[in-house]
Amino acid sequence: MEFGKIISSFKSKKGNTVVFRYPKEDDFSSIWQFAKALAREDTFIELNQEPTEEEERKWFDDMITKVTKGESIYLCALVNGVFAGNVHVEKGRYRRRHVGHMGISLLAPYRDEGIGSVLMQTAIDEAKTRGLRLLTLTCFENNPRALHVYEKLGFQNVGVIPGDLAYKGDYIGSIHMYLPLA
Repeated sequence: MEFGKIISSFKSKKGNTVVFRYPKEDDFSSIWQFAKALAREDTFIELNQEPTEEEERKWFDDMITKVTKGESIYLCALVNGVFAGNVHVEKGRYRRRHVGHMGISLLAPYRDEGIGSVLMQTAIDEAKTRGLRLLTLTCFENNPRALHVYEKLGFQNVGVIPGDLAYKGDYIGSIHMYLPLA
């Protein structure tokens, strides 16, 4: 992985310039602001409060280490030069080194432009080049937009764990999905 390497660029459905690239060390501040914005949005992610700078720095340093060692894929999505989203694929360990667990986040102003679908497909393609044979992900069961995107990309629903996620004072099921790559 080459820090800052651009993987792809295109125009979104709304005409915005979108760039997907690997992270750089100086992305920390943008990624921290992004994480805080997602937490304030209280969207369908497990992060439910704004991370402190110390928490985010530890996460960021761990992410850079894992990406450098080839244990993780992390792509930044920039829209008109603004950090707007990310996707990551975390490789499994031991007998699961051929499996990657995927997650994606995109700020609200950049949704419904086709960015999320292209970002997911880009990560899937990167995972294939790394020799992964299977991708998994989990999704809040009350997030039909995300489920639609995942199914459109070929992910298959394995089942729901009821009440697995605490969300806005309630307990929501998590849907587990997989995509064979080989």
